Amino acid sequence: MADLLLVEDEANARRILALGLELQGHRVQTCASPEEAEACMKAATFDVVLTDLRMEGRDAGLDVIRMSQTLQPDARVLLLTAYASADTAVLAMKQGAFDYLTKPVSGEELAAAVERALFDAVDDRAETGSVVLPEPPIAGDASEDGILIGNSAAMQRVRQRLQRAGKSQFTVLISGESGTGKELAARYVHASSARSKEAFTPVHCGAIPEGLFESELFGYRKGAFTGAETDRAGLIESTNGGTLFLDEIGDMPLSAQVKLLRVLQERRIRRVGDERERDVDIRVIAATNRDLEADVRQGHFREDLFFRLNVVPVHMPALRQRREDIPALARVIVRRWSEGRGRLSEACLNRLMTLPFMGNVRELENLLQRMLALSDNHELDIALLDEMYSGLQSHPQVSLQSLQEAELNLDTWLETNERQLIEQALLKTGGNITRAAEELGISFRSLRYRLKKTGQGDDLA
Repeated sequence: MADLLLVEDEANARRILALGLELQGHRVQTCASPEEAEACMKAATFDVVLTDLRMEGRDAGLDVIRMSQTLQPDARVLLLTAYASADTAVLAMKQGAFDYLTKPVSGEELAAAVERALFDAVDDRAETGSVVLPEPPIAGDASEDGILIGNSAAMQRVRQRLQRAGKSQFTVLISGESGTGKELAARYVHASSARSKEAFTPVHCGAIPEGLFESELFGYRKGAFTGAETDRAGLIESTNGGTLFLDEIGDMPLSAQVKLLRVLQERRIRRVGDERERDVDIRVIAATNRDLEADVRQGHFREDLFFRLNVVPVHMPALRQRREDIPALARVIVRRWSEGRGRLSEACLNRLMTLPFMGNVRELENLLQRMLALSDNHELDIALLDEMYSGLQSHPQVSLQSLQEAELNLDTWLETNERQLIEQALLKTGGNITRAAEELGISFRSLRYRLKKTGQGDDLA
């Protein structure tokens, strides 16, 4: 809950905006002019000031921004206007506005903007030392698993932002390529939060069949559907008090997105087949390797849910963007998988820093595991690295001529290679479809479709 000042000269718009913000749990004081706003700012302290741009026939909102810089220096100012102008936006930002929203603004967009402003205030106070942040997780937790290790500028920024996110209760959206450690980052936020002693529940959205999403997340009453022989709490309810981590949120079906949005709005759930609602107290962290904004534009992801999730955005850098962290990461990974007996030569470490690692830390870990399996006395040198890496990277070259000489058409060649890659992934993961999909960089549902298409799914049913 925060204290907001709303400056809007049109009475109906003022009532609607204030009601929406109050329903989000905030205390809202309203006024109809810059003069009233000045009196309010002198009488009370506000966390966020929301002001219309065009009032009294002029850009009076800019006066409110300037006024807030003097009277409410710690408040974040959001400018609302139906007169979108790039020049006005730039001027408003220069004068101290935190964000610029164009009318008509949806309730979700406005609520998310307010939450971003509130988090920015926490972030800024933490930067100046006026907020004491909790200690980061100790060795043995997230950082010791390798992915959050590193003193590069990129990783220092990530750790600081994750730690500050832990201080708040806002939703966090973690983005980044596969293998960059998005779940580990979510665990870091949880471990840095007041909920650290409560449940952390990871949910891979691509691993739940669409028809089971509602019952898995929300639970069900006995008799709600065939097979519902007892009452069952869903993952959200069983996480009450803790943190729900929704991995690959972009794979969540639209029908489930609607229900998740209501949970974030109301903090209440209803089990399938139940008439009563139940209160829940959870913190939601989501992660994706997709461009959710593009998915929103294409209609594959709800815009209002995106606003709700993207309050605290955190981007996990690719390993090739922080090469200076590779030696420290490699040492930790080798130490863990060799029970402290493994050793990496300096030449080997230097060579590791030159590799592309498109699979990020996950690829680095797989490479080092293979090297340990084939090494003598757990000594890893550059000769073994070059042998292993060249073997992993080598693959037959294909050309139109080779395709014709083998009397294959494109579909047959693609199906054969697809089948082989799937077989390798399943062999590596012991037949675990979810993990095999992660290895291949595709969703669970995509792999199930490919298994069915190639006739490989019968043995796994």
